[in-house]
Amino acid sequence: MPRFYFHFDDGSSRKQDPEGIVLPDAEAAWYQGVRNALEVIHTQFGSGTVAPGQRFEVEDEHGEPIWAVPFEEVVGLAV
Repeated sequence: MPRFYFHFDDGSSRKQDPEGIVLPDAEAAWYQGVRNALEVIHTQFGSGTVAPGQRFEVEDEHGEPIWAVPFEEVVGLAV
């Protein structure tokens, strides 16, 4: 199974995910990105608000971008 990396971008800087996670496919990686975003929203932004531009950028094991998961798109799921 392929490995996917979930890099956190706060709009001004990017924190690399050096380990990644093995998942069955790109769709599973998207769902994992949504779960990651919801976890950050719940733990760091309990109010359900996020700063503009925050997102997880998902790359495959070859460093190719697969998905961007903007927090603004999933914040409604955090309630």
